[in-house]
Amino acid sequence: MNSIPLSNMGWEVGTYILENKNIRLSDKTILNMDVDNPPLIIVKFIIDNASFATRFKVHTTIGEIKSNLADVLELEEDWFDIFKDDVVVEKAVTLAELCVQLYSKMVFEIGSLKGEDVQSTILAQIRKNIPTLDVITVHLGEAGDNNDIVVDIETRCCQKEWLGGYRNKLTNIEYHNAETQTSPKRREVFKYSESGEAIPLIFHRDTQTPFKLKEVTQSTVVNKATQMWRSDLFISSTHDKILTSRTYVDHDQWLEENTNINAIITVQNAIRRWIRGRKIHNLIKLQRTIIDDLKKQKLQILKEQADKTRIIITGAAYPVKRDDFYMLYLMVGDWWKKEWKKVCALKFPETKRTEAVALLTKEVQLLEAIEKNRIVGKQEALKKEKMRFLEQTSRPLAFKNRKGLMASIDNLETQRAREFKEIYSALFGNNILLSKDMIDVLITLKQAFLTHFMDYEYCNDLVSLIEQEIDLLSIGTKQYDLRGLHKRIEQLFMHFLQQKEFNTKASKYKKPNLPKTLHTLFLCIRCKKLLPASMFPVHVRMMSYSACKSCVWLQNIGYQRADMSPYLKLLKHVQNTEMEKCCHSAVCFILQPIGMCYLTNVIWHGHSAISECRDMSKLQHIRWQSDIEWAPWNTILLTDLEAKCHACIPNVLNFYGKTFIENVRRRHILARACFIPLLKMNHDISTSGVWSNIKDSGPFLHPSHAEIFASENEYDKV
Repeated sequence: MNSIPLSNMGWEVGTYILENKNIRLSDKTILNMDVDNPPLIIVKFIIDNASFATRFKVHTTIGEIKSNLADVLELEEDWFDIFKDDVVVEKAVTLAELCVQLYSKMVFEIGSLKGEDVQSTILAQIRKNIPTLDVITVHLGEAGDNNDIVVDIETRCCQKEWLGGYRNKLTNIEYHNAETQTSPKRREVFKYSESGEAIPLIFHRDTQTPFKLKEVTQSTVVNKATQMWRSDLFISSTHDKILTSRTYVDHDQWLEENTNINAIITVQNAIRRWIRGRKIHNLIKLQRTIIDDLKKQKLQILKEQADKTRIIITGAAYPVKRDDFYMLYLMVGDWWKKEWKKVCALKFPETKRTEAVALLTKEVQLLEAIEKNRIVGKQEALKKEKMRFLEQTSRPLAFKNRKGLMASIDNLETQRAREFKEIYSALFGNNILLSKDMIDVLITLKQAFLTHFMDYEYCNDLVSLIEQEIDLLSIGTKQYDLRGLHKRIEQLFMHFLQQKEFNTKASKYKKPNLPKTLHTLFLCIRCKKLLPASMFPVHVRMMSYSACKSCVWLQNIGYQRADMSPYLKLLKHVQNTEMEKCCHSAVCFILQPIGMCYLTNVIWHGHSAISECRDMSKLQHIRWQSDIEWAPWNTILLTDLEAKCHACIPNVLNFYGKTFIENVRRRHILARACFIPLLKMNHDISTSGVWSNIKDSGPFLHPSHAEIFASENEYDKV
């Protein structure tokens, strides 16, 4: 509704209804401005796009207006300021001093002094605390008289809260909880224009009083009764209660009459019986737990021994690893010794000579068959190594996210490596393709090189070989006759896959090929090759490098045939155990299998120190004193079960008998005397700092944790 201009006349008392809104007129008619009854001025406040208006007396100061606004908006006075024509108005200035006409309208602007956050807070407080109210000036003309009236327009709509209700299940009639039909009391803060008046809170019990608050004390009425000597006062004795005192009973007499010793004894017996039962129950439970643990340990040991036996049997029947072939050579050696004894038992020289030649021929045939199988196994191992390399390069990058779940990323490099793997598996895998399918795969490989990989240094050679094989297959040549050509293509393609320019992840999984000139080279007196020190078998009593590992291997499988695999397993077990305990000594890592053989067979006589078990698959070396690092002079040879029990003993000197302890000490003294070079070498390595400077790289593990997505037994290493 637009404002209507005012004249400088007085106000009339009246009430008008406009558009369903209540229009209140001022309560007084003012003809002239006087001090006792000053006229009101309409003041309109503007902040951003919001505005509201109210009335103030003419002599009201800006400071009082600002104080009322701060109370209404529930803000501090120093958070905002009042502007007029973009100029801050002083607090001491009154509305009359701003040169306004009587019955006119004043427009002020509210500006924030604390930034945009306070500006939004002021707007929110205006919408919350100031009701929808508008003040206008109405120009009325009746019978030639012109009157200007100040009118307040406010909304009378009462928004009721939903208080709930209930429904009759039989009649389905709903009943709603009702409240009073009067709207809640508005907080008319601008009515208290006098300074010093307390403005009542809207959510408070005192807001129900429309008048000013007062604090009045009042005494409550208390009815009391008393007995008096007067005859005119009657008190009924109907509800009287007569109290008589009993005989006084002291504490000792009360204990004699009311003794509870029997009850106390009964309760104590019950509690002690319950505690005793709990202890017995816990002991029974502990005993059952110990028995179950022992059964599990025995089953685990039996399972491990069965696995060892199965590995030995399957390794001899289906040799795959180098140790399996080594066992076959040992079996041939044992068979030759038995047959040679039979030959030596013959009496006639001609018969001996004939049987010896036949034995030699049979031995050569067996060795040749074993060697052929070993070469085939080595080729399969190399093929598995290549497939493992392709599998590792084609795995997606995997990691754990913030929720602890595994996530994988399949980028372009991984997808390209997967395509290479599929092509390699199709061409050079175990599955034999038909000539037509082989030609299709070769054409696909050729187009890939001609399109994307022309930068490869052997691209032309590889393409020419592929074209040659395609031509030969097209004219009907058998794949068996193209093995050499197929092998050349496989070698060039694998060389291409190992280049990091074309296969980005190849450098992470490819084994480094260190040059032989990186370290000092030594001459092997048998094969006359210059080899690094890592290619020679060493032990503590060795003075110089003589024969390399390959020559020693040939010598061993040729005629010596000494079985060192059990002692190698014993040594590996000791090294793994010491690494788990973070050992700082180099003794177990310097010791060689031949030294472990001497320690086991000569010093400990090849059997357990307790049960004298001679099964090498069940024996192991363990620390004699668990708080001292392992060494030949701090070890004891026991079975697997005995070793687990021995590891749980805190102090072996107080556990074992004196005779057993003296026997172990004598063997430790003998071991220290036999392994003096090992002791000196360990001292030199420890004092020189060589051992502390060794960096254990360990097995290569890619940080992507991609091995979780692969099977454990896939492409087992030979």
